[in-house]
This record gives sequence, structure tokens and C-alpha cells, in this order.
Amino acid sequence: MEKITVKKEDLITVLNENRAIHKQNYEDSMGGYKMLAEKQLKEKLKKLKATGEFKAHFDNLIEPDSHVKEYDNIIDMLEVASEDTVTLSMEEFLKYYKNEWEWQRSWSLRNDGYATLYNVAGVGKHGKQ
Repeated sequence: MEKITVKKEDLITVLNENRAIHKQNYEDSMGGYKMLAEKQLKEKLKKLKATGEFKAHFDNLIEPDSHVKEYDNIIDMLEVASEDTVTLSMEEFLKYYKNEWEWQRSWSLRNDGYATLYNVAGVGKHGKQ
């Protein structure tokens, strides 16, 4: 099967759910990133006070990026479409229904550690309550 036809409203529902998951994962990742950045900043400030040396970059930290706009764009597109059904290719099905975007794997590899740190610290939504 190369293409399927789905109800537009069902697809919008799934995309909104996947968007919410991505947004929460991004926020948790940013929380962990900020925790590590703050720790490094405190260490750099301590070194600055002790030695006068200061480096203005964060070591081994890559700021998480958000793909919420990609979800918003497809949701907006569907909401203005006049048809009640939408035909999806396998690639579109994997992205929109299964939440398997082309950026998903590398994004998770870069950011899951930050989110885990944030949640283990008990700060994030999935942390200790």
C-alpha cells in the first residue's frame, strides 16, 4: 500500500497530540540544558574570580531546537483544507501518525539526555512529584 485516505479531523487530532508530546519533550530538554549551562556558568564565574580567566562559551552543550512550527504548519494547512479526507503517502503517514519525522532520531539523540536530567532532578513534568 503506497497511499491511504484518512479523515482530516482524525489526522488533526493525532497531530495535536504529537505536537504536545514534542513540545513537552522540548521544554524538558531546555530545562536540562539550562541546568547544565547554569552549572558551567557558575564554574566559569568561580574561575574568573580566582584566576581572571573566562571563556564565554558552554562546553559540550548544544541548545535544543523546537519543531513545534512544523506541526503548526501542517495543522494549519489541514484546517483550511476544504476536503473532509486527506490522502497520505507512506512518508506522510510515518511523520503525521507515527510521529517519525526525518529529524526525530538525531533530535532525540541530542536532547533526550537533557530531558532525563531535568526529570530526574524532579523539576520536569515527568520527574518526581
